[in-house]
Formats: sequence, structure tokens, C-alpha cells
Amino acid sequence: MKKILCSCCVLLTVNVAVQATPVFSDTFSFPDGALLGQGGWTITGTSVVNPIQVSSGQVPLTTNGQDAYSALPGGITTLADGENFYIGLSLNVSAAQATGDYFLHFTPTVGNTSLFFDRLFVKSSGSGYVLGWVETSGTGGTPVYGTTELSFNAPYRVVMAYHNVAGALNDTGALYVNPFSDLAVELNNTAYVTKNWTTVSPENENIAALNLRQGTAGNAPTLTLDDLNASKTFSEVTTFTPVPEPTSLSLMGGFALLASAVLRRRK
Repeated sequence: MKKILCSCCVLLTVNVAVQATPVFSDTFSFPDGALLGQGGWTITGTSVVNPIQVSSGQVPLTTNGQDAYSALPGGITTLADGENFYIGLSLNVSAAQATGDYFLHFTPTVGNTSLFFDRLFVKSSGSGYVLGWVETSGTGGTPVYGTTELSFNAPYRVVMAYHNVAGALNDTGALYVNPFSDLAVELNNTAYVTKNWTTVSPENENIAALNLRQGTAGNAPTLTLDDLNASKTFSEVTTFTPVPEPTSLSLMGGFALLASAVLRRRK
């Protein structure tokens, strides 16, 4: 019995250590209606034009409207040198425009209305559209777009990667479209697009909130998104992985304490 309990404790410890925890997740499984006030979503700025809605468990985004953010439930996540931050989402674009605009990013502080990092863009291309990525909203922040045309009204799993590289003004980013969930390592997948840091704005190591944006009427896409999550682990965003419920974490901790108590009594 003692050996079995020891083995269980070891396996539990290894499992918790190996499996990182997503820092954000949202399936938008709310009643149809305004997104604000549900799941921690709060207005960015003050505009109440064209409020962001929930429709059948998804969030449609159009143009020239309200923006919103949701803070990471565990508080600010800080990246150490060499760490990565991933945002995954299920995306379906129905229309795009030639200039292009962004609709998703993160901020280093909750409610920030000026520092936008890890921005995801959409613009039209031929009979479809392409995705683009830019590191920040600072001077020189011009998105780089992929060259593979994606289809309108088709679902894709998209992953944004932000790489915190040691040193100044050298962080990098990448986009992945339908990455292979069985290839848990990012570099085992082929990036849709990659980009190096090109702005003169300071880099960012803190992530406080994820932000949804409805861009300008002449540039922004029309789309729906779902199953939004974020993690420091690539495999947890290639397919949607939710943040564990507090009860699950309590059960794991309780099992470890129980095993420890039994072992002490048997000594």
C-alpha cells in the first residue's frame, strides 16, 4: 500500500509539473445578447456604438464599434526571458477589406487603451483573405501578412505566438493556422507567418488582459470567433484547453495531502 501511494504521489507531482495551466479560456457559452458583463468582459474605452454581442455561443465582430477586454483570471502573467505566450481561437471570417485591420490583441495592464501587443490582422486577398501579425501598436508597427489565402465562411484554428527573447527590441512572433494538435512542440509546425521586432517601442513582458476590437468601417473584417484561450504552452491552444476549475485543483491537492497523511500514520 505504501509503495502504491508513493507511486501515485510521484505520478501526480509529475503530471502537475509537466502540464502547464492555461491562463485564460472562454467558450462564450452565454445567453444571446451583450457580451459585456458576461465572463468578465468589460468595455475598452467609452464607445457604446455597435455593442459586441454573443450569438449562439460565438462572438461576431464587425466594424466601427465597441471594444472589450477580459482580464486574465489569475492576474498578470509575466514572461521570463525565453518564455512564450500563445493565444488560440476558432475563427470564421465572412468578409474582409483591402487595407486590413486588427481585431485581437493583449494589453500589459487591465483596461489599457493605448499599449496593444500581439495584434492579429485580417485583409482581403483575391477571392479570400490573409492573416497578419504585428508585435505592438508603436511606431513602425506594420503587420506582416501570410501568403496562403484562406477561405471565407470556413472555420480555422488560429494560434498567435509571442516569443520573449532576452535582450532589447528583438522579440518575435508567429501565426499558425490549423496547427497539428499531436505535434505539441511549436517548431514542429510550419508557421503561417513570422515577424521580428521592428518598432522602437519598448517590449512587453506582462500580459494582463485579452482584448477584442471592432476596427474602422473602411478596413475591418466581419467575423465570428469562439473557443478563445491563452497559455505559455503551445499544445494547450492548438485545440481548446480550458482553465481548470478550482474544484479540480482542490481535488488534486487533497489527494496529495491524503496520501501524505496515510504514509505518516504507517511509519
